[in-house]
Amino acid sequence: PEWDVARRRTADVLAKTLLGGFPCFPGRPSAETDSFRHRSTTFFAIAETHCSAGRSRRPRRATEGEGGGRAGEDAMGDAMDEDAPRVSDDERSEDEDRRPGGRRNLEKSKSRSRSRSREREPEKRRPPSDDKPRAASGNTDTMTIGDEDAAFLLGAGGSTKRKVARAAGARLDLDDDKETRGRHVLTVSGSDAARARAMDYVRWVLRQRLGAIEVSDASKRDDLSVVRVPADCVAYVTGKSGRVLRSVEEEFGTLMFFGKLVGEESDGGGARNDETLCVLGDRRGRRGAELKVMSAVEHKTPGVFVNDQAKLRERLKQPGDGLGDGFGYDVFPFEEHEFSYALGAQGSTRKKLAAASGALLEYVGRAAVMAGTRAERSRCWDYLTWLLKQRKGSKVFVDDPEKRDDCTELRIPRGAAGRVQGKAGETLRSIERETKTFCFLVPDRDDPDGKEELVLIFGADKKRRYKALDLMEDAMSGRYRARDGDRGGRRDERRR
Repeated sequence: PEWDVARRRTADVLAKTLLGGFPCFPGRPSAETDSFRHRSTTFFAIAETHCSAGRSRRPRRATEGEGGGRAGEDAMGDAMDEDAPRVSDDERSEDEDRRPGGRRNLEKSKSRSRSRSREREPEKRRPPSDDKPRAASGNTDTMTIGDEDAAFLLGAGGSTKRKVARAAGARLDLDDDKETRGRHVLTVSGSDAARARAMDYVRWVLRQRLGAIEVSDASKRDDLSVVRVPADCVAYVTGKSGRVLRSVEEEFGTLMFFGKLVGEESDGGGARNDETLCVLGDRRGRRGAELKVMSAVEHKTPGVFVNDQAKLRERLKQPGDGLGDGFGYDVFPFEEHEFSYALGAQGSTRKKLAAASGALLEYVGRAAVMAGTRAERSRCWDYLTWLLKQRKGSKVFVDDPEKRDDCTELRIPRGAAGRVQGKAGETLRSIERETKTFCFLVPDRDDPDGKEELVLIFGADKKRRYKALDLMEDAMSGRYRARDGDRGGRRDERRR
């Protein structure tokens, strides 16, 4: 019987620990932490004694490892549960009733046991809306909303809530209000700045159900970029049911909406009849979303952002620019005949160069705008330059490729170049799509006889470059087959 009591105490202790009854979370006083360590030390001492005593009093039913573990778990109740009373004769008698043939009424015994257990157990907290732990109570803010607002904030499959949380850098939990039916409690966790951003974002999202959104003190915010969109391009940028704008948000982790800047002298779009598109999120995400929207507007109405010389009419500026950390943008002007080649089918070439270099790359009219760190922009500029040389049929020479930190070389026999490239270059393009690299063949300067060719594999990620190298070796041996589109290729196991 005493073993059953010990198991019940162990369950109580575990419940207290998991529900925050013990100082297992940050922000607790050091005195409680020291007390917890003392209890832990005491537990190990008692567990050894209890194990020995338990094995001598009780028939073995488990293996050696299982017996020790069970005794250790039973000892936890005596070592850590200070509120639990010692085992009395009444408790032993009551626990005897749980066994077959108990003398007392079984239902009455269970009821009394549950009542005493409730007296010792701490109040259970409501679990969060997902499987991640909540932040400490000192780092949370709450907001109570109704059913309709809760459904709108949640979005399809929780998409809107995740979008707001990602853009703000905070955690959002939406639970039912236990006191008021039809009400819900939104809990926001994170740093002070992240919580403040998240609360603002939530209010603006809910405001969309009622009308226009007004943003005050926009110039003081470090998480807001503004794009002026001509009124006749708003529907094109938004898309049917907002799908285009939602796809941009998903791609760059931002929150975007058309609104009005309150108290800003520049609001109103100047001479043009412009709408104000607010882009919220981190610096990189805001820049990417800004360039994506500018590209769409320039496609719909040429000349809004780029002049006839393929230069931006106005310099881009947003909070976070000019911090001296190397983050910025460069503009690469295209000739009239170069744009389509650099874009590729459905933008595949542009996406390839962006993924390989690690930079943000968008084509705004005939201007390629690349944004990111200095290293990212330098790589992107080189890749775009080499790409356009290939279009002209010129041989591309890379100075000292072995000294670059973004290049891997592969020497192949001249007769194997056709297998690596594939029909119309499709095999090489498939490998690039699959590994997000930029690859091309150049003459090997170290081979004056011309028996070998050199494949240069470019990319910011070393693992992806090595993967591309492996796939090229598979292609030379006939174990790789290219596929159309963005599905990539695969090894042909039948030819191994």
